[in-house]
Amino acid sequence: MVIAWKHFLSERKNKNASILSFLLLGVVLCIFLNFLSYNELQKGYVFYDPVLQLVSPLDLSIPTFLVTYSLCLSGIIISLKTPRLFIVMLTAYSILTVIRMCCLFFLPLEPPVGIIPLKDILLQFSFYSGRENLKDLFFSGHTATLLLFAFVFNTRKLKIIFSTGALIVGVLLMIQHVHYSIDVLAAPFAAWISVKIVKRFVFKNTDFIKFQSVR
Repeated sequence: MVIAWKHFLSERKNKNASILSFLLLGVVLCIFLNFLSYNELQKGYVFYDPVLQLVSPLDLSIPTFLVTYSLCLSGIIISLKTPRLFIVMLTAYSILTVIRMCCLFFLPLEPPVGIIPLKDILLQFSFYSGRENLKDLFFSGHTATLLLFAFVFNTRKLKIIFSTGALIVGVLLMIQHVHYSIDVLAAPFAAWISVKIVKRFVFKNTDFIKFQSVR
């Protein structure tokens, strides 16, 4: 892994792309942190979701946390082995976060009826600043993030693993009434668009985005 990164960063264009990607991520996350505080004060639309009415809410925070972060950690470790893939993944996540902010701003929603707040230690002590964010809804960040890995990785096995994980997390979030069904259904489109933007408009050099197989 170290050798791969040394070789990758030896080229000026790759080094510049890496620096810009990390800077972009830092700026976007700082803005997102402050945006979430504002978002909780927005008056949202009331949405009737017939899908959520089919099940009584259950607290599934622990399995949701375990599935989400075990897969995210695995995805990061795997992508780090291929520097080009990691940089594209990093940039795609920044774009995904920007898209989320736009969606939350233009389509604010009130929390689903019967919502059981998600107990996510990492979120509560980072983006949520120790509070319960109930209006971080459209679209599901947990689901979309896992799907980013599925769209970026180029092996069938990894695509299936991360897509399945995203499906499981999406279902768990709906059972807990943390998200509406439309929040989960919109996540694949947002993740796909984010990856497409990176590949088509951000890194136009095809050599830069031609990934090695990840095994």
